[in-house]
Amino acid sequence: MGSRAAADHAADAGLVSGPQLHALFTLATQYDCKSTSAEYFVTMCVRQVMNLTEQTVTDVPLLTTSECDSARSTVLSLREHWTPRIARLPFYTLGAASYLDAANCAGYRQLLERDNPLLREHFSWLYARLEARLAETLGAPASCTTRLALPGFHIYLYSKVFEKPVASVHIDTQYRFHDWTGRDADLANPVSFTVSIALPHTGGGLNTWDIGQAEMKTRSTEKFGDVLRGRPIAYHAYKRGCMVVHSGHLLHQAAPGRDLAPGDERITVQGHGVLVGGVWELYW
Repeated sequence: MGSRAAADHAADAGLVSGPQLHALFTLATQYDCKSTSAEYFVTMCVRQVMNLTEQTVTDVPLLTTSECDSARSTVLSLREHWTPRIARLPFYTLGAASYLDAANCAGYRQLLERDNPLLREHFSWLYARLEARLAETLGAPASCTTRLALPGFHIYLYSKVFEKPVASVHIDTQYRFHDWTGRDADLANPVSFTVSIALPHTGGGLNTWDIGQAEMKTRSTEKFGDVLRGRPIAYHAYKRGCMVVHSGHLLHQAAPGRDLAPGDERITVQGHGVLVGGVWELYW
């Protein structure tokens, strides 16, 4: 199969569209695709495209206002299933979260077995939308995996404490808690995503720094403050109903709130993706 034919196969299969097809064809001309299968070529190119864009933060329209209202109402109705995460502060999750729970494998498994059926019952429509839009955005099929926790919810209720930088500055490496042995998992190019369901009246967003995992590894012996010194913060404002997608290897932080008022809420869908055998496996 020639390079152009392989790129066309990717488009015909619904794996790429628009500018992504041009990017794949450009990459295709750099490789001898005559001796490779279309499937292998597509997987290889998806990885290359992700490498090219790992410093970007992308907005993807996902939900209407009425759909956000519906999702918010359902989350609030399930309050008895929320898990409190910070003592004496109104921060909760709905669903198991790798960064909080997976260090204890048995505890993570217990939570996902409890919460996955509940989430699937109430938000199957939302997961179907996530899968479809992420497949379009990332150029390969996407599916919420059944072996890990489903994408879940961060829930911040009103507290003036959330005007302070209580969220950590970090890189997402939660995939290290899970076993990908023998599964052709591309752990070098993960993605993370956030969907804003409800936001404070002054909005919310994501802080990022132009620092990736590779640089953090080379500077691992330095104090964290020294690594950040002189590096500008980029603020990416969330939009209600919009999904923000970025490489989890981009240094980032949930931005502190501003002028929070009683009744303010910040409810978001959170998740990650790993490309496994040409399919993005979505989890939290």
